[in-house]
Amino acid sequence: MDTTFLPEYLELLVKNWLSWNQSQQYAVELAEILVEKNVDKIKNMFDGRLSFGTAGLRGAMSPGFKRMNDLVVVQSAQGLLYYMLSVFGDSLKTSGIIIGYDGRYNSRRFAELTSQVFLKHSVKVYLMNEVCPTPFVAFGIKLYKCCGGVMVTASHNPKEDNGYKVFWENGAQIISPIDKNIEESITEHLEPEDVWNTEDIYSNNLLVNPLIDLQKHYNCYVEKMLFPNLDKKNTNTVFTYTPMHGVGYNYIKNVFENAKFNPVVVVEQQKDPNPEFPTVPFPNPEEGKSALKLAIETAENNCSRIILANDPDADRLAVAEHPIGSNDWKIFTGNELGALLGWWVIHTYKKIYGKTNPKLVVLSSTVSSAILKSMAKIEGIKFEETLTGFKWMGNRADQLSAEGYNVIYAFEESIGYMCSSEVLDKDGISAAVKISELAIYLEKENRTLSSALELIYKQYGWHLSVNSYFICNDSLMIKKIFESIRQNDNQPNNYPKSILGGRYSIKSVRDMTTGYDSSTIDHKPVLSVSKSSQMITFHFDNGLIATLRTSGTEPKIKYYAELCSEPENSSDVNKLKSVLNEMVEGIIEEFLKPQENSLIFRNN
Repeated sequence: MDTTFLPEYLELLVKNWLSWNQSQQYAVELAEILVEKNVDKIKNMFDGRLSFGTAGLRGAMSPGFKRMNDLVVVQSAQGLLYYMLSVFGDSLKTSGIIIGYDGRYNSRRFAELTSQVFLKHSVKVYLMNEVCPTPFVAFGIKLYKCCGGVMVTASHNPKEDNGYKVFWENGAQIISPIDKNIEESITEHLEPEDVWNTEDIYSNNLLVNPLIDLQKHYNCYVEKMLFPNLDKKNTNTVFTYTPMHGVGYNYIKNVFENAKFNPVVVVEQQKDPNPEFPTVPFPNPEEGKSALKLAIETAENNCSRIILANDPDADRLAVAEHPIGSNDWKIFTGNELGALLGWWVIHTYKKIYGKTNPKLVVLSSTVSSAILKSMAKIEGIKFEETLTGFKWMGNRADQLSAEGYNVIYAFEESIGYMCSSEVLDKDGISAAVKISELAIYLEKENRTLSSALELIYKQYGWHLSVNSYFICNDSLMIKKIFESIRQNDNQPNNYPKSILGGRYSIKSVRDMTTGYDSSTIDHKPVLSVSKSSQMITFHFDNGLIATLRTSGTEPKIKYYAELCSEPENSSDVNKLKSVLNEMVEGIIEEFLKPQENSLIFRNN
């Protein structure tokens, strides 16, 4: 392959990749790219490395050090191996590592290569022999007392992507400084060892397939979560389920049967894992009706009022309901579903144990609804807020458990739910069981999920939120937008004071990128700062909290806004909605300026 047209440093990078990569994967694609002599394209693929973002790697599959491919996976696995050996020593060899994978292109191959890297160093490997949900890796680490785990998945990303999610010995996703230490170890062990032939791994005595045993223990875990003496067979509620071409169906089917629910009605066109995701524009149930179109058709054809939808690696859950007497489907937002599950977990605890206690803890992320905080205040339990992402909630839950607390629930508005601390990550399987249980319980009281949600807000105060996003593929434009917010009127650290001509004043600003918080004495945030992503939160005088942030995995600028009322003011809901919508429009137009900055509106 001709590389002489490239700058010297870039030519060296391409030659290194070619000499180290002993797989034919993407060889043809790279040859075609080199023939095109597109230097910018080659630079984007080879100049640098995929960095550890949301607990690991995620990117497009193609040649290059900045893409997901066999060589990058081997290098990453080697870096992880050597760092784990430095931390755990020989106990890594006996305690081992657990590895799972989803149904995307190359997922099984990447999992086998990772297994081979560890097996070559006499480390015990628990490798799932079939696709599995991401929460099974988190659960398996604690079950088998492993030193860590890897899940090969890109969750709900486009079909071109894959990823490499890393968990630590506590069963939670890695956080700093572990991620940075692994990254350093990768750069110290770039030259691949002889691991390319993975055919012999299944005859290695150190390789264990844990899936049947793990499923049995997971079923027992879910059973312990269930509300006792609830007849789940004698019900008119029919649940329609879609795994969104992902891994979830067999696991939902198994768990529902074991928990003595009636079988779900599955969306046949989306039942089996398919890396092409042929029936959905995006394999993300959070995208609303565009993603749930086939599920709605299936439900209506089967007299089913409730839809359950997992994302492709089954760690997240979306729910829709067709309320009796309504002509349309109610698709619950992540915050609404978070409120329902949170209320149900607290309610069932009180029913079983008679009362709550101050050692119970519920968690939510800083961009999620404050409904859990309101519940905790009234119910006399502890509430904590964390940074965005379950890596923070999982690790904080682990710390709180070590301090003698009982973490019973955590959620994030992006349809992620953790219904106990046995799985220190979001879990779309157990969450589907819990919301189904609640729906059956409500049916026996002639209520629906929608009516229960209204009662929750009347009891704890209305928590109205608007969350959405814009797509922006220009990283420099994203930086410019956030810098313009920080330098209002071209003055540094001069954040906006109000919106809509001064009608709504801003009381305080917290910038988690620069580490500024105007509400604290030293002007430093209580939560950890992350300079690698953009995130600014505004607290308004009327109680509205609005956050603008970038996504860690997609080219999006996300916005979150919530306006709350006290329980005694629950009749003011229409006024609240009007004010919320007006303020969100003002924030978008004045801070993000979508037309001026060529932002693409969310389309669904």
